[in-house]
Amino acid sequence: MSPGHGEGKSFLNLLFEVVFIAAGVFLALWANNWHEQSEHRALATSALRNFAGEMETNRQAMLHNRQYHESLARDLQKFLQSDELPSEERFYQDVHFQGLQPVTFEHTAWDLALATQALSYIKPELAFQISKVYTQQGAFQTLESNFLASAFTPAGFASENRAGLAKAMSVYMTDVNIEEPIIVQHYEKVIPEVRAALP
Repeated sequence: MSPGHGEGKSFLNLLFEVVFIAAGVFLALWANNWHEQSEHRALATSALRNFAGEMETNRQAMLHNRQYHESLARDLQKFLQSDELPSEERFYQDVHFQGLQPVTFEHTAWDLALATQALSYIKPELAFQISKVYTQQGAFQTLESNFLASAFTPAGFASENRAGLAKAMSVYMTDVNIEEPIIVQHYEKVIPEVRAALP
């Protein structure tokens, strides 16, 4: 066997080994990438299901209180516009008060999506819309909490004159009756988009 023939065979063997190793590395990288993408899709799907369920729950909770909040605002206006003394007795006679019935929003799906970074695996436009809904919920929850903390104190009930408390509640209910329908509209827009994005 000539030296040239041996060298040629050795080169072919080396070339084959390089190609084989390169193919192995490529397949390993492809498999790893496929596995990561599969995990990301699973996280995104799970997050979307959670968002759809949670936003629907929050929508129903808000709709449940809409009629009462509207009637409470009307009753407060009637009480304040009357020429009669704004006594405690007349307050409970004119205003069918059953508490302010604030909405307590669920936000576990949002917290979990942030913790798992699942939001980054959802289409940016949809992620933005979902984020907008949760931002509005948070702002509204802050409005509720701040009013409840400031209005319902022992000082607020110290006098039998309910005019001051009624005025504060009337202003608050005006804000509530503006904000709640806006948030409901966002739910009704985003929830179908989230469901449509599910596989």
